[in-house]
Amino acid sequence: MQRKLAIAAALLLVAFAGTSALGGTYYVATNGSDSNPGSSTQPWLTLQHAVDTIANGDTILVKPGTYNGCRIRYTAAAGSPKTLAAETAGTVLINAPGALAYRPSCIEVIHDDHGYTPVDYWVIDGFEVTSSPKWGIDAILANHLTVTNNVAHNNGSLGMYTGIHLAFGDYMLVENNTSYSNTEHGLYCNNGADYGIARNNTLYSNGSMGFHMNGDSEQEGSDGIMTDWLVEKNKSYNNTTNGFDGDGVEYTTWKNNLTYGNVSKSLHLFVLNGEVNPRYLRIVNNTFINKTGSYYVLNFYLNKKTSKLPGGNDNKIFNNILYHYETTNTMRGSIMGVSTWMSTWESDYNLVVDRFAVNDNKTKYTLAQWRSTYGLDLNSTLCLDLTQAVVDAANDDYHLKATGPAVNAGTTLTDVTDDIEGTSRPQGTAYDIGCYEYH
Repeated sequence: MQRKLAIAAALLLVAFAGTSALGGTYYVATNGSDSNPGSSTQPWLTLQHAVDTIANGDTILVKPGTYNGCRIRYTAAAGSPKTLAAETAGTVLINAPGALAYRPSCIEVIHDDHGYTPVDYWVIDGFEVTSSPKWGIDAILANHLTVTNNVAHNNGSLGMYTGIHLAFGDYMLVENNTSYSNTEHGLYCNNGADYGIARNNTLYSNGSMGFHMNGDSEQEGSDGIMTDWLVEKNKSYNNTTNGFDGDGVEYTTWKNNLTYGNVSKSLHLFVLNGEVNPRYLRIVNNTFINKTGSYYVLNFYLNKKTSKLPGGNDNKIFNNILYHYETTNTMRGSIMGVSTWMSTWESDYNLVVDRFAVNDNKTKYTLAQWRSTYGLDLNSTLCLDLTQAVVDAANDDYHLKATGPAVNAGTTLTDVTDDIEGTSRPQGTAYDIGCYEYH
C-alpha cells in the first residue's frame, strides 16, 4: 500500500507541475527589444532575457520566427511553474544555442554551477529545435519539468547527441513530442531520474535508440537506478539500435507502445551502467515488431560484470504482440530471458513466434518447450504470419484485423483501460492483444 500511495503521489505531482498558477504573460518577437516591457505590442527580443526576467507563475509566449536558444537557470516553485511556450505550436524555430549556452545546446535547463543546483517547475512547450551542436533540449537536475509538443530533429553536429535529454531530475513529464534524425537517441532520460512519465512521443530514424533510460551510476550524484516510470502510447521506429532501452530500471511500466523497423531490439532490459537488474517491470499491451536481421523482440540480458547486482525478478509480460519476421531463425524470437530470473516471472496472453531463449541465446525453445520448461505463456497465441493479425503490415498499419488472432485473445488488466489511440478496453468480449483495440 505504501508503494501504491507513493506512485499515486508521484503521478499527481507530475501532472500538477504542468498546470500554471495565475501569473503574468509576456512576449518575445523577432522585432522586439529587451528594453521593452515584454507586452504583446512591445515584446522582448531574446529568449534569454525572457527566461531571466519572469517570476514564478509567469508565461512567456514566443511569436513566430527563428531564434537563438537560451539557458534556463533560475528555478520556479511548486504550484507556480514558469512556462516558455510558442504562441502557436510549430511556428517557432530554435536553430542555435543562446549566448549563455553551457553545453552547448539549443534549450538548456541548467543552473550556473554545472547542474548541482536544481532548476525546477518549468514548462517547455511547442518549439521546433534543430541544428544544435549537442542536445536539442537539455536539462540537468530539473525536477517537475514538463517538456511537451516539441519537435527535435537533426541535432548533434559535434558527435552523438540526443534530441531531448533529461538527466537527474525527478517527476518529469515528456509528452506529445516528436524527435527524429538526431545523431544519438530521440529521447534520453538518465542519471537516476525517478517517477517520470514519457507519453505520446514519436521517436524515429535516430542514430541510436528511440528512448534510452540509464541509471548511470558512473555519474556523481546518481544512485544508478531509474524507478517508477510510466512509458505509454509512444511510437518508436526505424532507429539504428533499439526502440526502447532500460539500463538499471525497476518498478516501471511500458504499455500501449508501438515499435517497428528498429535495427536491434524492440525493448532491451539489462544493467551496464546502472545498479540493479530489471525488476518489478510491467510490459503490457504493446505491439513490438522486429524486422529481418534484428535480434529478439523483448530482450533481457545479464552482464557477467554486474551479475551480482540485485534484480531480475518479478517481471510481468501480458497482452503483447511480440512478432519477429524471421519466424524460423534460431537466432531470432519473441522473448529472451535469463534462466535464474524465470521462477518469479509471469508471461502470458501474448501473440508470439515459435522461438524463445535464455542466457543470450545459449538455450533455445519452441513455444511448447518454453511452456513445459518454465510454465510461461500457457495462453499465448502462436502467429507465423503477421498479415493474419494486422491490417497492413507492409505499410506499417498495425491496427488489428477483425478476425485476427489478437482480437479478444488477451486478459483483463486493471492498469490498461484504453489503447494507444484512447479507445477504451475491452471493445469485445475480452481485451485484445497489442497496443490497438479493435473497434
